[in-house]
Amino acid sequence: MNSPLSKQQESFCENAGIVGVLISLACLIQHIIFMIPHWITISIIVVYCLCIVGFVLLMKKKAIAPKLLLASGILVLIVEIVMTFSFTFSLIILILLIYLIVIVVISLAGGLSEKLKQKAIEEKVEADRWEGIL
Repeated sequence: MNSPLSKQQESFCENAGIVGVLISLACLIQHIIFMIPHWITISIIVVYCLCIVGFVLLMKKKAIAPKLLLASGILVLIVEIVMTFSFTFSLIILILLIYLIVIVVISLAGGLSEKLKQKAIEEKVEADRWEGIL
């Protein structure tokens, strides 16, 4: 089976996913160390975990990854706004927000999202074909 993704796109998915997981983990660790127990700060942990899941799915080249990263970007933007209104600044959160924006724009503008969908369809067809044989 020939993958619809080019070598460059596969490499992009893997490298962008690894860097994204590392940045998200840094945000999560910083947040856990310095957070004040409150329902808002606990809900922010969920946002970072969602970012980690999105980047892991990007590394695995799943079709849902760009949409999940878009949702994560919106949630991180909301987190950044909440942090700004509480007079708190974290450079790593700003870096995560900018990184998410760049990755989402590259994946949507570069056609990566469509290629991932096409790859998922081809994998499903291949699995259905082997389902009857095995």
